[in-house]
Amino acid sequence: MVFTDSDEDEPPPPQLKQPPPGLRNEDIPALFWQVVMTGCRMHDLLAIAMDELPEDMGDHPDAAALKAIMADTTPEESAEGFKNLGNDALKAGLRHKKKFYLRQAIEQYGKGLEVQCSDAALNSILCSNRAHVNLLLGNLRNAYQDGLAALRHNDKNIKAFYRAAKGALGLRKYDRCIELCEQGLRLEPDNRELKDISQRAAVEKDAQVQRDDAEQQRQARIRSPARQLASTVLARGWRVGRPQFTIGDRRPSVDEDGLVHWPALFFYPEAAMQHDVVDDVCEEDTFRDHLDLMFGPEAPPLEWDARGEYSRDAIEVYYLSHAATPLTKQQLAEVYFGGWPEVSEEGPQRYGPNAAGWVRVSEGWTLRDALAREDHIIPGIPAFFVLAKGSDFRQRFLDGDIPLL
Repeated sequence: MVFTDSDEDEPPPPQLKQPPPGLRNEDIPALFWQVVMTGCRMHDLLAIAMDELPEDMGDHPDAAALKAIMADTTPEESAEGFKNLGNDALKAGLRHKKKFYLRQAIEQYGKGLEVQCSDAALNSILCSNRAHVNLLLGNLRNAYQDGLAALRHNDKNIKAFYRAAKGALGLRKYDRCIELCEQGLRLEPDNRELKDISQRAAVEKDAQVQRDDAEQQRQARIRSPARQLASTVLARGWRVGRPQFTIGDRRPSVDEDGLVHWPALFFYPEAAMQHDVVDDVCEEDTFRDHLDLMFGPEAPPLEWDARGEYSRDAIEVYYLSHAATPLTKQQLAEVYFGGWPEVSEEGPQRYGPNAAGWVRVSEGWTLRDALAREDHIIPGIPAFFVLAKGSDFRQRFLDGDIPLL
């Protein structure tokens, strides 16, 4: 059934009482005549009056009479009146297919519950009826909660079992839906509605399990290369932490012979941390081979090295020990699958057993040798620092007088 929000509402049916916006003294007799002319139940009238009656009604005799009646009205009678008003609004909503009336029904049932009468069965009906209207409006979570509330008032309310179960089904709480149906069927073993919804929940649960399994298998397939890469890196004895510098989506790769190739950064601290990026350094390459290419006779001079201190024979290469906190295999696989998260660490520690320090790289080492050293934790990708021998800057940098960043 489709309900609309159209403002083109037909006049409400006679039995649907609309609370007046406010009561004046001259309006009081009309309230009593409404009982006769429209067939309004007295409990309904009192519910309207209690909800809308102004505090200052003057000395009108009918006002005093109405106050006296209201004073004698029990919470149970008031709740019953609001229930009837809600039922009338629900019937109007079903007949005219207008959400306006359904919302009015929810409001009236809610007012009945606010009375907090002592009749558990009546409170259960109010909750259950509101659950029914919420289902019609597609408010599945509210319907589910109202159904459970109805059962807390009366655990033998079979309609509450059905409506709570239907809300649970819409929320894909399949196990809870089946459980509610089973509890209701213990009260009414032949209840067809509960059997149908339980079977539907079982079918949808199986379909959801199949979808979940298929998605897990799909995720396993697409994540397999990342897990394999993480396994290969860690199997070398290498440890990888979060980057201390911006590296984008750079990561290692494995060639057809099973050798790992890394992008590597070579920083020049004396030039305000300018750096060169070497996109492909094989794990078997020595530092000497790459330094010969970077600083050999055919290499262009460094623009900022006006004194020519960074010659091939004068350079030294260092890495920073304990530069990061090692990631687990699972964390590293997630990084290689989805990229580095936008999270920064506090940075290398300056004191303690894992304090960071500068370690000079031997030119005869392979990249594999350098990365496998016990104190070398790769900050995302290998990062090395190039200094010139004998310079004043070199000594001050290694002594820690010049900050890294």
